[in-house]
Amino acid sequence: MTVLRVSDLDVRFATDRGWVTVVDGVSFSVAAGATLGLVGESGSGKTVTSLAMLGLLPPRTSRIASGSIQLDGTELIGMPQRRLADIRGNDIAMIFQEPMSSLNPAFTIGDQIAETVRRHRRVSRRIATARAVAALDQVGIPNAARRARSYPHEFSGGMRQRAMIAMAICCEPKVLVADEPTTALDVTIQAQVLDLLRQMRDELRMGMVFITHDLGVVADICDRVVVMYAGQVVATDDVDHLFSHPPHPYAEGLLAAMPQAAVPELGGSDRLATIPGQAPPPGAMPDGCRFHPRCPYATDRCAADAVELRKIDQLRTTRCVRSDELQLRGPA
Repeated sequence: MTVLRVSDLDVRFATDRGWVTVVDGVSFSVAAGATLGLVGESGSGKTVTSLAMLGLLPPRTSRIASGSIQLDGTELIGMPQRRLADIRGNDIAMIFQEPMSSLNPAFTIGDQIAETVRRHRRVSRRIATARAVAALDQVGIPNAARRARSYPHEFSGGMRQRAMIAMAICCEPKVLVADEPTTALDVTIQAQVLDLLRQMRDELRMGMVFITHDLGVVADICDRVVVMYAGQVVATDDVDHLFSHPPHPYAEGLLAAMPQAAVPELGGSDRLATIPGQAPPPGAMPDGCRFHPRCPYATDRCAADAVELRKIDQLRTTRCVRSDELQLRGPA
């Protein structure tokens, strides 16, 4: 069952040159109990897409020009802010990239989680505090009742991320958006956080959107992947097929640039591959395929006309005019 559907999302930001499109026609869906990965370089539009889903874009300098965002059949775009505030944190929740900047240093961890519970469940302070302690225990915080009285600076990075997860799942949302939640963590803690997110997803039957540029994490936790570049979706695929037969040259480049692909013992070369050049800034997109200036397979027709996202089959899409003739490879 689909719990989140984003269709033809178009987000624009105000600049000195007027309104500039930063997310262009993005579409995807998320099923209950499944994880969708949003991948791409910094500036590809991943976080802007996620903030648009929760209605967190700055109202004066941004706008959703067109599109639809439906949560369990309910349209979120155009919804009054008061009603959207009731849904946000209750039916759809978000884990932000840096927990130390997202937690309030003046309040205890338990108070911040309990505030979320009281906002959406209309229960007493005692019941909300008990739910906060239970949520901390659920995410593996030892001595949860005592640690609920701690402040954010008294938690390690991994424990702060667990506290953010506890805050996000305390009201058992239908959809959880995780914006690079493991970026600042060492590999051991990263593995623990991924295991925890997988466990919470399965227990609560949540749909999860996992935003990352780490394809190793994608392989670990995601079921399907949406590859974004320069504000557009350039490919969608299931995880296994993406790694064996990437549907777009940009996806192939991202896979080749994985550190694991540069380890000879794992079948890779002894040099880390790179994608030449850099992503174009908003408002200065090249003609034709937006990736063609960096693409090793580009021809004249790649620069001629805008390339539409097309279906390869029922599960896979690509935005490449040469996809039928290219034999793209995943990492060894």
